[in-house]
Amino acid sequence: MLSARKAFLQEQCRIREQKLNEDFSYFRENAGSILLFGLSQFIAPGRGTGKPRSVPPAKAGVAPSLSSVFNRVDMLSTTKVLGSVIWEIAQPLLVTWGINRIKQWLFKPKKRRKS
Repeated sequence: MLSARKAFLQEQCRIREQKLNEDFSYFRENAGSILLFGLSQFIAPGRGTGKPRSVPPAKAGVAPSLSSVFNRVDMLSTTKVLGSVIWEIAQPLLVTWGINRIKQWLFKPKKRRKS
């Protein structure tokens, strides 16, 4: 009985690992479009892709105030994610710019006098 349970759990682990690998490969392949979509939703949250969405029957009874709260929460989490991504991109650029400015300040070429 224990060996059958062990085999069942190993199979479940293999299936979940395969699903995670598929999800990560999807994110890796579509990272740019996902980031741009998140950025566009942050900039203009009311605009969609132009396709009307059908509301599932389970969510048809959700109050408008509740859905607007979720939109704010989604916007806040998107802002946090985009802020960290932008900071990670900007850090090397700022460091390089700062180093170049310090080099220019410290090692200015001296002006030659005309005789």
